[in-house]
Amino acid sequence: MRENLLAAKDIAAKAENARRDFTGEERDAVEHFMAEAKRIQPLLAEVKAEEQKANDRKVSSWIKEFADATGGPADTGGATPENPRLKSLGGSTWGTEITRQNSDHFGRFKSLTPSGTVMVSVPLATQPVRESEPVLALRQLIPTEKDTVGVWAYMRQTLRENKAKVVPRGAKKPTSRYTMERREGRSATIAHLTEPVARQDLADAPMLAAFVDTELRLGLEEALENEIVNGDGAGDRPTGLNFTSGTQSQAWATDLLTTTRQAVTKLEVLSLNGSGWLLHPVDWQNIELAANANGYLLTQAGQALPVDRAARRLWSAPVVLSTSVTAGTGWLADFAGSTVLKAREDASITWSENTYEKDLFGEGEDGNLFEANMIRFRCEGRFGFAVTRPAGVVKLDLTA
Repeated sequence: MRENLLAAKDIAAKAENARRDFTGEERDAVEHFMAEAKRIQPLLAEVKAEEQKANDRKVSSWIKEFADATGGPADTGGATPENPRLKSLGGSTWGTEITRQNSDHFGRFKSLTPSGTVMVSVPLATQPVRESEPVLALRQLIPTEKDTVGVWAYMRQTLRENKAKVVPRGAKKPTSRYTMERREGRSATIAHLTEPVARQDLADAPMLAAFVDTELRLGLEEALENEIVNGDGAGDRPTGLNFTSGTQSQAWATDLLTTTRQAVTKLEVLSLNGSGWLLHPVDWQNIELAANANGYLLTQAGQALPVDRAARRLWSAPVVLSTSVTAGTGWLADFAGSTVLKAREDASITWSENTYEKDLFGEGEDGNLFEANMIRFRCEGRFGFAVTRPAGVVKLDLTA
């Protein structure tokens, strides 16, 4: 390309020195040289890009060799995979972030600072639930909104009478009744601590951060789920499903499948869709092991049945399992249209060595964690929950 550009430049200089225009032959030659230069330019760019990639690979290889020789990146816990229930919720893990913030530029874990905080992002927009995937956490079914004040008001529907009909010209139009009541909600702080952890253990076994990550986040998630179900509205606690007035009830009817199918009908007659079930694991086991009139398990392969074991579906709606639900009872709800979850503060992990511990060094020997080179972790977040349409929630009696 350089030779073509120089040849075209020489022809232009010759014509300029002679104070004349290009001859026909010179013009053709210049156009030829420029066309060749344009054709070659993309090829040169590709060659340069390949050369840059080769150089990058050499540098990466050198860094790896150097890191291996001096101590490689910290193992952040590959042997301790993230809990599937937490993974289904998305967001970020602060165990990995803690390790990153306290590692050197080669990725080697050094040690925790005396204190600090790492935020955990909370998914605020619920994603569509895929038909082929089981729902592992109740929060996947509930729309989440950002709470900016801590105390908020919402409208709860208590009556729905639809009177719409064909009206003759000039006749009086009917009035539908949609009664709403104003309610107040607040975001509650959900938190817990770890026992003191030795700094030496964190330095020697970085996978411990992943373990603490999983346990604290799972504990927070289970506590939030329990409030959604059993919150009694006292103090800062939300009013959960069990304590919400105006919800529907489904009594035991013949067997488990009949009972659950009649609960579906209770929502369908209100033109509502059951977006999910909330069941105790024992009740889900009983449903899966139920037999039809011929004695075949309802989950037998190849049969068109209301139970889908692989996708964990019952009557085409996803099933969430939770020990927050009392065995022998269950819930079917239009979670997407009748409930809402408020997130005031994203969950965060905070750690400190400046805490006073009773009997730290033995009975009667109190002390500061700094003296023992130990730290505590705290995980907390602020969340609220509300049922906006009680009629969209059905409580089932699953006991014969």
